[in-house]
Amino acid sequence: MINTAALFSTAFLPGQAGFDTDTITGLAEWRLDTPMLFKLLIGAGTQAVAWPIYGDGEDCPCVLAAPMAQAQASWQALSALMDRPRDAAAIVARAGISALLAGGQAWLILDCVQLIPHDIDTPQYAAGLETLRAEAQALHSALQRGDKEALAPLLAAGAASPATGYWSATADAQLADVEELDANALPFLQGLEVREWVEDALCYAVAAAGQPDILGLVTPYGRWIAPLSPGLVHLDASDADDGWITFATADKPDAHGVMDLNGTVVLAPAPGALYVISPHLAQQIAPDGASRLLRLPDGTLLIDRVDNIGEREDGYIDIERQTGDDERNVCGVIDKMGKVVVPPAYSSVQDFGTKKKIAIVSQRIDGRFLFGLVDSQGELLAPCQYEAIDCATTSSPPRLRKNLIFAIDAQGLACMLTLDGKQAFVPLYPPAHHLRGVAVQSDFLYVVKDGMAWSMDFTGQLLEQFDTVENFKAAITAQLSEAMGLGRKKPVRRRSFTPAQILAKADRAQLRAMAALFLQGDADLAARCVDITLDELAEDDPEEEYEGDTPAAACFFLLWSTAAHTLGHGTTLDWKAVDEVPRLVQHIGLPALRDFSWAEREDGDAMAEGLAAIAAHLAPHQLRLINMHGGEDTYYLGVVRAQDAAAFKAAALLAALRPVVY
Repeated sequence: MINTAALFSTAFLPGQAGFDTDTITGLAEWRLDTPMLFKLLIGAGTQAVAWPIYGDGEDCPCVLAAPMAQAQASWQALSALMDRPRDAAAIVARAGISALLAGGQAWLILDCVQLIPHDIDTPQYAAGLETLRAEAQALHSALQRGDKEALAPLLAAGAASPATGYWSATADAQLADVEELDANALPFLQGLEVREWVEDALCYAVAAAGQPDILGLVTPYGRWIAPLSPGLVHLDASDADDGWITFATADKPDAHGVMDLNGTVVLAPAPGALYVISPHLAQQIAPDGASRLLRLPDGTLLIDRVDNIGEREDGYIDIERQTGDDERNVCGVIDKMGKVVVPPAYSSVQDFGTKKKIAIVSQRIDGRFLFGLVDSQGELLAPCQYEAIDCATTSSPPRLRKNLIFAIDAQGLACMLTLDGKQAFVPLYPPAHHLRGVAVQSDFLYVVKDGMAWSMDFTGQLLEQFDTVENFKAAITAQLSEAMGLGRKKPVRRRSFTPAQILAKADRAQLRAMAALFLQGDADLAARCVDITLDELAEDDPEEEYEGDTPAAACFFLLWSTAAHTLGHGTTLDWKAVDEVPRLVQHIGLPALRDFSWAEREDGDAMAEGLAAIAAHLAPHQLRLINMHGGEDTYYLGVVRAQDAAAFKAAALLAALRPVVY
């Protein structure tokens, strides 16, 4: 549901004899906020009354009511202050408002229930309603004294303005949830091509008759959010949940702008691509590749030269500046308003903890990636001088043990860090095992002294000697293997082929058809994919070998690798890389994945649940998630069109692969 303010007229108030919801007449509405004109018309002398279209509002005051005569007088006084309308649209709009207010009903109701973010019949809701009443009173007073400065947005308002709202006798569609209706029964859709129902925008996406490339959005009660008249050829409402719709016009199809859910343009089209990041942020990419972060809705430049942006598990947003060398790219973190939390000065910034707002950061120093700690104000607590800092995954916050964090310094010595980044003791001993979960327990560490494994407490005091390091490692490894049920299985020998052997069997036409399957039918991109793959094979080390049960299997895998890692149409994920699932769009750059989120994720969910969530998100886009070769610890992921899924699976099976289509 899109939160909306609405004006209604009624002959009786709830609780009075004669009140009937069937006689309520819709006057005006506006999505997302309450227009100034709505507040002015309610004006002074309002009263809070129940409003039975809301279950909780049947017995509780939740809307504001004012005599219609007062609203008519306010409109007449405001009209006298306004300049004469200069165009036909403004004349029609003012006449329409006058006519609707003069409809003969006794009361005007301002319904803003959806815009007060509290439950009806709570002190917080009552306070929100009182604030609105005070704003209405202030505007009424300004009108009485002729204060043009206070009324400036209304006096300057055109025919369609956020200050006046949208006026129509059919606004009473807001009396119930807006939902898809039978398009054949709606007269205003006749002669149009109805493309789809866009749930996030509560609109039909339509195309003009005879001009299938001209697009629009219209509600089930006939309000045009994106009219056909501007000649829009790109209209993307996938970010409507964030409050925005991106668009481009026929005269500038490569320039993209942003409108809100009322159809008000907030960012005029500019050359290049445009991506909504959050309700308050957009990324604009110029044709030359230059990227910048803008604030919505005013378009203020927040950060220049920002190449990659992605949402994080901790609620913040990653930003990255590219340097031409992936290992030297710099990363930072911003909040959802665009405020810099961690400046872009690090090779990576992991998630902040939910309670202790501390994150692990890394920097490349003298050819090594070293780690440190930073807080949510961007202050560096521990400098990047540690070989490792304990965490659950490569994106997780630091793991706390008795409010201390295990780390290994640049010299390979074990220590514990306090929450302000200080060393709890001087590091003297290296950890006794390469597995961090074994190196540190809940109350002590395993370290090495003079070739022997010892336990050590978190203050640096040695506790107990165990055995030689070699025996200790062997014992721990055996325990872990037994706990995981790992037996001594004879490794399966896989076949492999040299570049020459693969090239000898390569059929370009067949390869292009195969490549087109995981490039969503793009024949030109498929041809490029094949050329890149075969050219690299021809230039490869002749003694290099590629695994596969057949040369075709090895070549098919190399094609997928080119499509994935060179062309951005796939990715490789480890079986335990669950935290990478919500950030899939950073790995597979497809428009259908831009708004993917794993909203239903629960503690303990594994890759299987994550892949199922991706597949469910792709299904309405007529796309299927694929794993190139199932039964392994690595997922070789891509996306195919639903219509190509069967052909992909057949081709992969012929190449002796074990594909999985989700």
